[in-house]
Amino acid sequence: MHGRLQIAGWDRSLLPEADAEFVVLADTHYMIDPGEDSVEFASRRLQADRADRAWQLASSLGCPNVFHMGDLVQEFPGTEGFGDAMSGAIEQFSKHDLAPRFVAGNHDVGDKPDPTMPTRPVTAESLAEFHDLLGPSWYALDVGPLHVVVLNSQIMNTTLPEAVLQREWAERELATHSGRRQVVMLHLPPYLDEPGEPGLGHYDNIAEPDRGWLIELLERHDVELLLAAHVHCSFFDRIGSTRFRILNSTSFTRPGFCHMFTSAPPPDQGRDDAAKLGFLLARVRDEQVDLHWLRSEGRMAAESSGGPGWQTLVTGLSSTMPGSPLGLSLAHPLSTRTEIPRAWPSALRQRVRNDYPLLAALELGAGAVRVPVSDLEDPFLGSRIDILREEGVDVVATVLWDETQDVSALIERNASRVDTWEWQLVGTDKPTETQLEMLGRFQVAGLDQTLSAVVPGETVAGKQHPRTRSGFRLDELLDLNSRLAAADVVLGRVACRLAPGPRLVEELPLLIDASRLGSISSVDWQLELDGADDLQSAEWALMSLSAIVAVPGSRLFVGPLVDMDRTMDTRHGMLDSLCNPRPIFDVLCCLTTLLTAPTRAGGVTPHPIEWTVSELAVVGVSESMTVVIPREPLTNQLPCDRFEEWIRRVKKFRLYDLFGRRVTECDWKTWAGSLGHDWIDPLVMVDCRSGTD
Repeated sequence: MHGRLQIAGWDRSLLPEADAEFVVLADTHYMIDPGEDSVEFASRRLQADRADRAWQLASSLGCPNVFHMGDLVQEFPGTEGFGDAMSGAIEQFSKHDLAPRFVAGNHDVGDKPDPTMPTRPVTAESLAEFHDLLGPSWYALDVGPLHVVVLNSQIMNTTLPEAVLQREWAERELATHSGRRQVVMLHLPPYLDEPGEPGLGHYDNIAEPDRGWLIELLERHDVELLLAAHVHCSFFDRIGSTRFRILNSTSFTRPGFCHMFTSAPPPDQGRDDAAKLGFLLARVRDEQVDLHWLRSEGRMAAESSGGPGWQTLVTGLSSTMPGSPLGLSLAHPLSTRTEIPRAWPSALRQRVRNDYPLLAALELGAGAVRVPVSDLEDPFLGSRIDILREEGVDVVATVLWDETQDVSALIERNASRVDTWEWQLVGTDKPTETQLEMLGRFQVAGLDQTLSAVVPGETVAGKQHPRTRSGFRLDELLDLNSRLAAADVVLGRVACRLAPGPRLVEELPLLIDASRLGSISSVDWQLELDGADDLQSAEWALMSLSAIVAVPGSRLFVGPLVDMDRTMDTRHGMLDSLCNPRPIFDVLCCLTTLLTAPTRAGGVTPHPIEWTVSELAVVGVSESMTVVIPREPLTNQLPCDRFEEWIRRVKKFRLYDLFGRRVTECDWKTWAGSLGHDWIDPLVMVDCRSGTD
């Protein structure tokens, strides 16, 4: 399978226009090759090459503003080899014609003032050396409409005179530009889990009193975005109206944070979780700053692009795709809290959140999530779901129909946090007269609601016990529509379950008919992934999503988001148990972007797809696109006659490698000439937006 990132360039054509862009890298930790000397971790030998690859990829984006968030090198100030490492790091990014702006980190100037810290605190000498070599460590500049303020977190809470100078300068700078859109960058985050966590003995935050001073400053001046680094792990939060993002490293992961996952540790004792490595592309629009995480995955050398002209597709986010047809059914909580065991370099246990599922939902471009209403009533989970909603994701609250429950009070408590209520009939797919009457009352009141059913007794081959089905079956919709019509009730939505496996191909054409039911305005289709075949899951999701977008108002809810690997029903999700993407994740990122982007930007006009299944491939053809899912490598033969007819008809088309998140311009001759070289991944899509008949 081809690598996700290619050096040929980046395709941003499916994204909305931006007023400005900037790139942010963190914790490159350039390290001089130790040669034959032993190293504590094998992945340390990869850091310099991984940093070089990240700089190379960042340069290929062509952004004039590049920021480095601290920890440029592995060595510490005052140690042997620090000066040589700094020189090597500067040479590394200079050869890629980059002139980044720097944020001071602990490996650049020294640690925060804490008697438990394992390395030397910042000194006047180390600070002066940084200023002489890389420039001031607190400063401001404009990036398009943004005013960016860079602070030195390492001198906060110190007795250095520079700490007072920076504090006075920051207060003046933010006040002078109050009312403008402002971004603050610094190396150490003010906190990881919550603002009241301890600072003493905590390696990864700013202690009081400067933590409180910084947070108050952000809130007073309505700072739009706060960026931090240091922890080599991604976190996302809100401080008042300020979006707060902590970035991962380009070079390695911090082992302790792997304790937040229900899995075996990644390689190198958790230090080499390469799938999480990357950097940030920030795109400034009127609505907000879009934060695109671009994975470098620890790759070091440029890989073959598998053909000329390939570019990496930068996919959309929930915030850039309002009305996205993709929804997520959350089997797991959106986030969990964990205490990292007390281990070096901290002197206490650190409590952290797992924000990777939340960030994954935004990267997928999810338009909605289904969560049990009990999650909203949990203070911690409710706050995480609120953040998702603030990022443009609708919340569908699922409620088991319980006659003893005070539904009106439930709705009143959560009215401001829920976009759609999903009422789930219990043990039956036929609503009673009382239930129909209540649905009618809520309809008159303007409540956005979905009707679903939770029915036990489904026989599944190979399973000892029958299973419980969530959602109506397709063949039950006509009867439900008749019952609703008789009660003079029109439902905004009904939840309907798509059957994965061979039946999926048979059911897809019926989706069009289901959209013509008079008492059901729209359908929320639910696809529950099954088993551990990643290619098959990607096929099901691709076929389902490309089918439902041709039905106005329909949404596809896919689940689980994260693997379920210790249950009676093992299921691979869109993320593995380390919260790293599985192939279906990349496919859905690309497909949601293609099907949601306006056609003027390159999006595909949704048309019904006709599917052909053969031993060679599964092929879907519509007026505007064709999809190929090879069953085996395509070598010198086309998968079906209709595909050959379609591809010969257009002079030029766009070829998308959905697994690799890549795109290239192609024509018939290039395609036919390349078939023998087998550079087609398991899932590809072609569209003719740049072609003519």
